[in-house]
Amino acid sequence: MSKKKNTYILMYKNFEVFSFSVDFRRSRTTFLEKLDHFDKAPYGFNQSNIDLNKKLTIFLNSRQIPLQRRGYKEILKATHCRNALSLSFKGHGLSLSNHYWYKRSGENLSYDEINFFTNKWDDSFARALLKEDYEALSKANMNVPDVVTAGWGVKGWLYDPIKGPRLYKLGIHEGNQEEVLGEVLASRLAQKMFKKEEVLSYELETIYGKYASVSSPIIGINEDLIPLSSYLSFEMNLLYRSIKANKCDYKEFLSKLKKEGHEELVTFFIKLNCLKTICFVSDLHFENISMIKNMKSGEIRVAPIYDLGGAFGSSNTAKEHLIHPNKATLLLIYYLYFKIENPDLINAVKLEEVKQKIEKSNQAKTDFLSNMSYE
Repeated sequence: MSKKKNTYILMYKNFEVFSFSVDFRRSRTTFLEKLDHFDKAPYGFNQSNIDLNKKLTIFLNSRQIPLQRRGYKEILKATHCRNALSLSFKGHGLSLSNHYWYKRSGENLSYDEINFFTNKWDDSFARALLKEDYEALSKANMNVPDVVTAGWGVKGWLYDPIKGPRLYKLGIHEGNQEEVLGEVLASRLAQKMFKKEEVLSYELETIYGKYASVSSPIIGINEDLIPLSSYLSFEMNLLYRSIKANKCDYKEFLSKLKKEGHEELVTFFIKLNCLKTICFVSDLHFENISMIKNMKSGEIRVAPIYDLGGAFGSSNTAKEHLIHPNKATLLLIYYLYFKIENPDLINAVKLEEVKQKIEKSNQAKTDFLSNMSYE
């Protein structure tokens, strides 16, 4: 394979950022050259004394299906790919989480023509993933966002003609429907605690006989997703890691966060910590918290909370999920809230009662007229 064929350009929309080479056989990449729009490189590439090869590897790894993905080996076998790196280049590295993509050297492509935010795609690949039908997967078009979608659980991007792109998630563990239900319930609770725009809404749907949590993309065509670890200072990142290692007090972290001028994040983290405690969510780490930048106005805001999988301990089996007394009690309270306290459900119940009374009344009239007619 020629050097030219192995050389790619990382693109941000239609801007050339930097060039790099790929060895698909050995799953290795090499940073080559900064290009005219290197200022648009992913956050962290512009830091001083950074190892650009190492940073490139981390960046590309974050845009691949992980080794822990359910059906990982079957997916690679069906797509005839040696590794996840090879698979991620099938769709030019395009995703619905940011606007970066890979253009082969000498290739003549425009982001406007190929991005998934404004262009429909063939979602047969995602449907095969959701069915776990690897024979169908081998025949599906691989120019899809699914080849760069991270996460351990089975998931797929489907295109709804009305709502647009929709991500369907089935969970990590086969047959564990509680995992999906936990994510949907946790998002509903979060919507009560946070502002509407601070929580990604998850809906519960059934697809191919299985429950799925369904959500829309976090950003739009004119927005950028900034990882919180890239947005905050190096000192704040170290401080947060110290909290996880029990070497730092959470109050100290919030205090320094406020001193750096991130008051909106202080409120966000307080509510987030409450949500983690109430819902037993262990996956809300820095990598799952981001900021969104509006590329037209320059405004930066906290991104919606996403990836609530494993809420209420539901990443375990259903049996383990209910054995824990705290989790069982919380689920009971949650059940009572949505069955008794939720005004929408109360209205629905009242509506059903009125409907039943009308039906009974109509039936009584029918019986009376029937009897009169007979007599």
